[in-house]
Amino acid sequence: MRLAVIDLGTNSIRFDVHEISSNRKGLIQHRRLYREKTMVRLGQDLFLAGKLSTEGKRRTMEAVLSFKETMDALHVDKIVAFGTAAVRDASDGESFLKELEDQSGVHFRMITGAEEAALIAKGILHFEKNPSGIYALVDIGGGSTEISICKGKKILKSHSFNLGVAKLQQVFLKTQPPQKTNLGKNKKSDPVLDLRNFIKSIVLPKMLIDRWPKAQKMIGSSGSIIAMAKLVHGNKEASNKPFNKKDLNKTVKIIENKTPIELLSMNGMEPKRVDLILAGGILLDEVAGLLGTKQIKTSEFALRDGILVDELDHYHKNSSKTSSFPIEEVEKRFATWGVDHKHAQTVRTHSEWLFDELKSVHKLKPNWKNYLSAAAILHDVGEMVSHSNHAEHSEYIVKNSHFVGMHEWESTLIALLCRYHKEEKMQEKFNKIPYGKKDELRDVFFKLLSILQIADSIDRTHKHSLQLKRSKISRSKVEIFFKSKHPCDLEVLRFEQKKNLFELIYKKEIFLIRLK
Repeated sequence: MRLAVIDLGTNSIRFDVHEISSNRKGLIQHRRLYREKTMVRLGQDLFLAGKLSTEGKRRTMEAVLSFKETMDALHVDKIVAFGTAAVRDASDGESFLKELEDQSGVHFRMITGAEEAALIAKGILHFEKNPSGIYALVDIGGGSTEISICKGKKILKSHSFNLGVAKLQQVFLKTQPPQKTNLGKNKKSDPVLDLRNFIKSIVLPKMLIDRWPKAQKMIGSSGSIIAMAKLVHGNKEASNKPFNKKDLNKTVKIIENKTPIELLSMNGMEPKRVDLILAGGILLDEVAGLLGTKQIKTSEFALRDGILVDELDHYHKNSSKTSSFPIEEVEKRFATWGVDHKHAQTVRTHSEWLFDELKSVHKLKPNWKNYLSAAAILHDVGEMVSHSNHAEHSEYIVKNSHFVGMHEWESTLIALLCRYHKEEKMQEKFNKIPYGKKDELRDVFFKLLSILQIADSIDRTHKHSLQLKRSKISRSKVEIFFKSKHPCDLEVLRFEQKKNLFELIYKKEIFLIRLK
């Protein structure tokens, strides 16, 4: 299954495509095929105007339509798309999600802050290796900040705060550097101080009421914290290098009074975050201080990874209930391809007949018959590309067709059967087969291939002349009896050329005998 994950945030929209499958032992595995992140600034001016900006919506729509093209090209089976703080807070958030769905076909679900915090923690805890002691997970977004206190892999406390860098920049700091205003009687308002006090007023009561433990270590996710890590170290390549609270505080104080041009000249500064870096730094500094954090490390995992873990759990539950091989999907896809359907059906009929008749010889479980049937159907699909080397083309097509419900190991097995169905000297190819001598699929592969080669050989002329009638099996030989109203010299000759593998695998001679 191919899964697309879209995380629509206040500043950025993130897009991943994963391929999920089960190996033959039933273990779930996945690999990322595609990743993209775009700064769409959906929350631009949101927290002053109360609704999404026209430009922010336009940029987001363009990004989603682009993602849809990529999903179509990658044959995505399922899309999971979430909207977070920006659409939660905007008066027109729900209507914009509906507009996205109408134009792109992608359904977005608006999640709550609590769901967001839980999914972020789930993603980080699943992928982070062996976290120990009590530590904090902090994700600073454009419209909200999620904090979880953990011990090992267990979440002790978790909350989503209505704090985000876009919101704090728009409401408090406004400019870079922030401008102090005269209140009269020699008093001035300090936006930075006001912001720090506001953060304390939001976070501290929750910590005290729920008795949050102190966390000397913090794992920070999201672009804001990663950007601060680069700035603290003065190196854009140091995003995964830990830093301490004292250095964070020093860096925040340094950037408080810098202009955007001065910020851009600093080592490690991300140009796209110039207008938000101070808000992110102050928020991180205050949260770290309230939690008693001394050291901060970054994590590449966040909300979209939690969504992936959630989907992996669902996939595991569903795959354990429905493990039938998708032969109907193979038949359906094959019907649309321009190859010799009658020959494929004849080879399938011969293959299935041989599998059933020779079960005392091959001793394979009945479920392997479907793999043989699929290979019989697909063995010549490479003819669509070229008759020359069509077996190699068949292998490529089967591997990359992404049949719905078929795991990677299954498509690989079928593709290899297609690849070697014409091979007469398989002894010379034994070392090229990607199954080791202790791999159970090695035995299955050779047994199925020996049957497929015979089934294909006895329709050499593609005239469907032979009708297999019965078999006779003894300790030293196998006899296959057939009838035909037409000459079958080419079929018999091809059978003699292709029977070598069968005799090598089963240690029995095999004969094709015509009935009168």
